[in-house]
Amino acid sequence: MNEIFKKLKGDLLEQLSDLDEKLPPLERLSATNHIAAKAINTIKETLKEQEFDSEEDEIQFYKFINPEILSHPIEEGIRYNILINEPIHTVENIVKYYEDELKVMQSFFRMNNFHYQYFKNNFVELDKIYFTNYTGPLTIPLPEVPYHIGYRCTPMSCLFAQFIANERIQHFILQQIAKTRHWVPGFAENFQSDGFPEIKWTGDITNVVELAYGIHLTGQINNGNASLNQIVRWLERSLKINIGNIQKKFTEIEGRKRLSFTRFLDRMKQEILRKIDSDNS
Repeated sequence: MNEIFKKLKGDLLEQLSDLDEKLPPLERLSATNHIAAKAINTIKETLKEQEFDSEEDEIQFYKFINPEILSHPIEEGIRYNILINEPIHTVENIVKYYEDELKVMQSFFRMNNFHYQYFKNNFVELDKIYFTNYTGPLTIPLPEVPYHIGYRCTPMSCLFAQFIANERIQHFILQQIAKTRHWVPGFAENFQSDGFPEIKWTGDITNVVELAYGIHLTGQINNGNASLNQIVRWLERSLKINIGNIQKKFTEIEGRKRLSFTRFLDRMKQEILRKIDSDNS
């Protein structure tokens, strides 16, 4: 059953990635909630009709898949409230406003420190209690489910969704502070703060898509817990490019008939081997 939910999560991330970042906050919130509501309803109906294949599948769903799906409407709701309450004032006061919001996020993590450390370190010892329909005696406190979503959600699964959303909101707040100060981290015009020239991707965009899928499928970031969408957005920011619809780009890769599907990664491999041969000759 988890294959259904994994595909659902992928479709959700693809639809959300297509949303225009420049949409007004209310429009973006409405669009996100609409997309997420369809995914949540699919989960509800699927859970009514099917059971998990094993306890491990149930844990995997409530620990990883469900929190990621639920995190997006949570994140967008927080982002909306932050944006509409931004004061019309001096740069210093606006920055202070965002810094105060950042403190709120940090306070939330401190208040839930035990569970947050379980989340951050990917501990497994309490998974049966946290992520299954466990009915045995409890020796540790569990958080209350903060809202009703139409299907059984373990309290810790919902809290993990909040952790994911709040972590992304922290990055959003830092971006807003940088934007308010007219400062881009690490870059200024054509030079970085350390005096070195600006670095940006000038190759084929499809090559970056190969790279993104390679990083995602081999679990190189955040112990394999980073979503494909997160990796793509990270590469876009780091390489100063706009990848656009990644699924369409991947379709281009799948459509390669005469050449290798992974010709960019193959070329990288060949160049590294050539370099090794050259150094050893």
